[in-house]
Amino acid sequence: MTLTIFNYLYFSLLVLALIAFVDVLVKFKKGLDLKFFFLLLPFSIAAYAWINSVESMQFVFYVAFFKSCIGVSILNIFSILYFPKFRKWTLFTSVLLLTFTVFFLLLNKNILPSNSVLNHFKVKSVDDHLFIQINTVLRLVRFSFLFLVSAHMVFFWYVIYTKYQLNNIYYVKIKQWTNLIFLSTVLIILGNIAIGFTENRSFWVNILALFVGFSNILLVLKRPNFLNTAAKKIAFGHKFNLDQEAEIDEIVFLKYFLEQKYFTNKEASLDGLANQLKVSSQHLSQFIQKKYAMSFSDLVNKNRVNYFFEIVQDPAYQNFTIDALAREVGFSSRQHLNKPFKKFHGGNPSDLIDATIAS
Repeated sequence: MTLTIFNYLYFSLLVLALIAFVDVLVKFKKGLDLKFFFLLLPFSIAAYAWINSVESMQFVFYVAFFKSCIGVSILNIFSILYFPKFRKWTLFTSVLLLTFTVFFLLLNKNILPSNSVLNHFKVKSVDDHLFIQINTVLRLVRFSFLFLVSAHMVFFWYVIYTKYQLNNIYYVKIKQWTNLIFLSTVLIILGNIAIGFTENRSFWVNILALFVGFSNILLVLKRPNFLNTAAKKIAFGHKFNLDQEAEIDEIVFLKYFLEQKYFTNKEASLDGLANQLKVSSQHLSQFIQKKYAMSFSDLVNKNRVNYFFEIVQDPAYQNFTIDALAREVGFSSRQHLNKPFKKFHGGNPSDLIDATIAS
């Protein structure tokens, strides 16, 4: 393979990236923040491909900036789709990465004044093929940012496949697309590591760059169609368990919750019960709200108070203190019993004990 073939491949990538950019611009109707990053991704790839296809020395230092934009785009797309609560952290990482890249660009373009310390962030040389030779400090910084972005993606993957229990049409449609993005990310990480041990680095850097470009453009073009019009629904996917999800069997629910007295478990939680019932937490919450017109925590506390009434009448518990009785029904202490007791029955536990003894 010669450099001329690389030029043609970069030009092909440029054309494909522009097609993807127009496709997103025209078809994406809702979710302006998500649309912005879906546009930034092909735009950055197109710019990167153009610099490499024309071998413009004038723009060689912009390559790092557009590479950063590619990483930032992918990070924010996943953050918006799956992790709205992590937006601030993702944006912080994005700003940090882009700030350093801009600093690197301005320093190497000699726009910023240099000194002995800042010289560590300047490249060694640039050859005729736009391959940048960097020093050890820059290489460490580069791998640090690569690790930071990779850590985000690994965390996203872990949460999606171990914490989420979505079973809605949006999640089903996006799952395969998500798998392809993660596979691409893993290959890119491994490729960056492997390049450090190769002799013909310029050749393999081009191969990896083309893989990054073409794989991400294809993922943009092959995105699930519903993202164009319903992007926000997957962003809050845990709230969109649609009718296609299997109904919760009320008999099974009562078996776990009442017969086995799940509510007496001090660690009782919506997620824990959902795991036992093999349903999503949100669907279980909706089921409880619909059947009992209260939240999960209220349902737990109400049944704990009812059980408290029951065991107070039982001679087997007549020598138990109120604190011990509270722990028996699932509360961590007497103090945690008082508020639910008053809410669901009025008065306080000691009045009930006195009335029971008097009778």
